[in-house]
Amino acid sequence: MKTYRIIILISVLLFGATVFAQDVDSLISKADTLHEQEKYDKVYDVMKQAEAKAPEDFEVVWRLARANFDISDNTTDEDVISEHLYEGFSYAEKALEMNPNRAESHKWYGILIGRVGEIEGTKQKIKNSYKVAEHTKKAIELDPEDAANYHVMGRWHFTLADLSWVERQVASVIYAKPPQASFEEARNYFQTAIDKDPEDIRNYVWLGKTMEALDNESGARKAYQDALDQPATSDSDRKLQKEARELLDDL
Repeated sequence: MKTYRIIILISVLLFGATVFAQDVDSLISKADTLHEQEKYDKVYDVMKQAEAKAPEDFEVVWRLARANFDISDNTTDEDVISEHLYEGFSYAEKALEMNPNRAESHKWYGILIGRVGEIEGTKQKIKNSYKVAEHTKKAIELDPEDAANYHVMGRWHFTLADLSWVERQVASVIYAKPPQASFEEARNYFQTAIDKDPEDIRNYVWLGKTMEALDNESGARKAYQDALDQPATSDSDRKLQKEARELLDDL
């Protein structure tokens, strides 16, 4: 009888653990669907529910880094931007510590440390830039098909190549050798991002900006027109196309 009770207890515990795991997996699946629909506030809410059940689950942690970034990237409220960038970066740090062999860890660490640097000013932006490149290149190594990482590296090269004289003096004070970047490399990364995800409008817009920086007006014109030719499926897409139209008209 005692043995029978032990077997029943073990069965109940195993069944409970299975249901618990399925519950977390269900929340993750729901969040991923909402992410595809660009309902970022809802993604955040669902992932916080998942965190309450499984705070040390890597799949939960990296998605919380992503959710915070998405919210910060889709608002103009500076307080909201700051709040979610710092919260997102804390999750990115945790994800990287938990699993340094996953592309998601390096991708979101690179993205978020870069954005944190931007809101903290020129000096911190330049200091953080080395980490951005280091972790984004690692993310590309681990997942070479993710177009977003090539876009990040394109932005990295564009931003640093576009530093003002004053900003370059700051960089030279921080480092004996400031970060090496070029518009040519930015162009190559944006083109690779387009090759891997030809429907992402932001890649065309930034390729156009890079072509302008390289004094290639025809290349810029084509990139902006390509951005306008893509189907817009979100407010973010429509905002990018509005920018592309304005930049095209200014050429």
